[in-house]
Amino acid sequence: MEELAKELTVKIDNICGKFHYFKGGRVLEESRELAGEIQQFCGYFLQGNIFGMEEEEYEKFQQYVVQVLEDYIEAMRQQDTVYMLDTLDYGLRELLNIYIDTDTGETGHGEGNI
Repeated sequence: MEELAKELTVKIDNICGKFHYFKGGRVLEESRELAGEIQQFCGYFLQGNIFGMEEEEYEKFQQYVVQVLEDYIEAMRQQDTVYMLDTLDYGLRELLNIYIDTDTGETGHGEGNI
């Protein structure tokens, strides 16, 4: 899962970076290409309480994961670029950061092609 998190982080950085820095990019098209990886990554958290959380805490975590998936689907359905950017950059990134050490910056930044 850590490798998938790193790969998704680089891809999301590229999608969001192109939009924010260059006011362009194909946000929805490129995000659609990530559907399988996002489903695999999020699905992993829904298979069971892998972190040994308290029951109530795990239920809230599950709800968050499901909400991220629902937001992704809704952004696609509405063809809403801003909604998709928000979902990727703030919703999904919170889950990715479970496996990414944000303090040391070990995210693979610079490996992508903005």
